[in-house]
Amino acid sequence: DIMAANKMNVLHWHIVDSESFPYESIRFPHLSKKGAYSPRHVHTRAMIEDIIEYARMRAIRVMPEFDTPGHTSSWNSQSGLLTECFDSNGEDTNLPNLIDPTNEDNFKFLGEFFDEVDYTFPEKFLHLGGDDISDYLEECWSRNKKIRKFMKQRGFTNTTQLEDYYFTRLENVTSGLHEKRDRVFWQEVFDSNKPTESSIIHIWKGNTFAELAENIRQATMKGHRVIVSSCWYLNYVKYGTDWKSYVSGTVETNSRYYYCDPHDFMGTREQKILVMGGVAAMWGEMIDNTNIEAVLWPRASAVAERLWSRREDTNDAEIAWPRLHELRCRMVSRGYRFAPTNWPDYCPFEFTD
Repeated sequence: DIMAANKMNVLHWHIVDSESFPYESIRFPHLSKKGAYSPRHVHTRAMIEDIIEYARMRAIRVMPEFDTPGHTSSWNSQSGLLTECFDSNGEDTNLPNLIDPTNEDNFKFLGEFFDEVDYTFPEKFLHLGGDDISDYLEECWSRNKKIRKFMKQRGFTNTTQLEDYYFTRLENVTSGLHEKRDRVFWQEVFDSNKPTESSIIHIWKGNTFAELAENIRQATMKGHRVIVSSCWYLNYVKYGTDWKSYVSGTVETNSRYYYCDPHDFMGTREQKILVMGGVAAMWGEMIDNTNIEAVLWPRASAVAERLWSRREDTNDAEIAWPRLHELRCRMVSRGYRFAPTNWPDYCPFEFTD
């Protein structure tokens, strides 16, 4: 409901991660039975259908993300799916977190799994992840004898080539999905590999405007459509007015809300048309149902206004404050927990008899 009120039209649902597998698969029920926190922490098929329909009635699409080959510890109930990982002494870490690309059965499994996902989610876009692989390459691939043997047989001299092999196979097994879905990958897949031109690249890196602009330029120059979230990591909470902060030169990740423009890069008109929009990211490391509304809003409102408006109308956070204040009061009057926008705050309705 709040998303609709703020004209947010896509819910990017990062539905599973290393810590938990709450998605209920009909074909592979063991994934959630053994991978979720508990039976109470499972998104059943009926629940997912209700969420999709609830969103549809509010003109919101639901794009699922299943991140692979990393962030997959919770998938470990699928036999043979993950590689063994080893520390610098050669001892098993017992913390597998990368899919084994040498096991042919794994690609058969992924094909069947995403075929089911395809019929569960009607959304045209499917996010296939691909981020943070480098965090586990040394332990899970480079130190694994089975992986090294496979690489030698294939003539691979580095793990980047193995990543390329994995994503090529993943694109192949998902290429026949219903109605030819558009596949989205995190930026690392573009940085390290060669996704097909039809793939959409989700840009999330760039500590400065210059770095972000170059990331977008590189992806669009190769013909990729682009989604941007670098400027809007809302879970990086600092203090109440962080939504309007700006520091020239080095701009901190969550200090860009009004000053970030995904079209502000050196590129042709054709390249800029490839920029599809932006995403306000809310990751769950320090977020749960006790604080998500106040952390998310009205920060996400600032993102929505920036992305839906002309830059010249929304490039001054100080001028935006009265608008956000008015919006916050409307939302609070409806019972939503919107954080104050500009130091101690109040709404007129709170003083109405």
